[in-house]
Amino acid sequence: MIGKRWWVVPVSLLLLGCGHKTINPENARKLSDEFMSDLIGRRADAAFDKMEPEFSRAVSRSDFAPQLEKLFQYCGWPQDSELKDVMSGYKVYGDGHTNPTLKFIYASNTNQFAKGQCYFSVEIAPSGQNVRVTSFGPLKVTSGNPYP
Repeated sequence: MIGKRWWVVPVSLLLLGCGHKTINPENARKLSDEFMSDLIGRRADAAFDKMEPEFSRAVSRSDFAPQLEKLFQYCGWPQDSELKDVMSGYKVYGDGHTNPTLKFIYASNTNQFAKGQCYFSVEIAPSGQNVRVTSFGPLKVTSGNPYP
């Protein structure tokens, strides 16, 4: 009977997450706040430097600033930021691997809308020994205010 269960320990360790990535909430918050500061200051190069390697392989540095201009036509450029919410989750990448994430939601006045009409999300994931921005973007309120 013992011989048939030799695989239980290694399989259990694998399923329990040996090598499982974690995300440090303090480091993630610091990076997210810095990233928002870069967007507010329109520092595209500094924001690009905070993106994870998978993003940099998909979008070139020279294309990043023009793409930001197009993206922020939707809600306008953030003028300030106030953290409203933090959500944990996971990101599934094209190659099938996953990463835990923390998504920070900020209320902002923009050059087009008053605070409460547009929000900005910044999603942070582990990358090597650090954390990096994995996604970001504006969120326009279509009815009500989710964070009064």
